[in-house]
Amino acid sequence: AMLPGLLAYEKTPRGLGDLLSVAAECAERCGTGGIEPIAGLAATAGRKGSSQTVRQAARLLATFEDRETEE
Repeated sequence: AMLPGLLAYEKTPRGLGDLLSVAAECAERCGTGGIEPIAGLAATAGRKGSSQTVRQAARLLATFEDRETEE
């Protein structure tokens, strides 16, 4: 519930990359069934650069995309 708000900031909040990393690991292990895609995640994952925030957002986004291909 807090990720959409954090992803909406123009300047990346400190620690967001770490938080996304934990979220991605949880999603990879437990799946994302029954969970709506996170608002702002695709935009963050699509940013230029290779910061931890961008990498982990892409990793988390992939768990939602993997779910769509399995359905």
